[in-house]
Amino acid sequence: MTEITHFSKMSIKQREIYLETLARRLHVSSSIAEHDGEELWWMLEELADQLDLNQLAMAKDYSAAATDVVEKATFLLAKFEWDLSTGTLH
Repeated sequence: MTEITHFSKMSIKQREIYLETLARRLHVSSSIAEHDGEELWWMLEELADQLDLNQLAMAKDYSAAATDVVEKATFLLAKFEWDLSTGTLH
């Protein structure tokens, strides 16, 4: 089993890959949410755009602010994909 590394402890390259993957998943989930008429879609899209625009800077930024944005995006994505209110998986 692969060891899990917290975002704040990843190398810059690992962080770039994580941010790129996270932004891609946010875009996909945003499209699904918009199609389903869920208001959450714009928040997903906004975070995806923010990650796309600032990916390299965020990968190099080890401050708490960068980590907070990533944690917020990851939580929002998990909330949508697992649809905590209905218990369904998108």
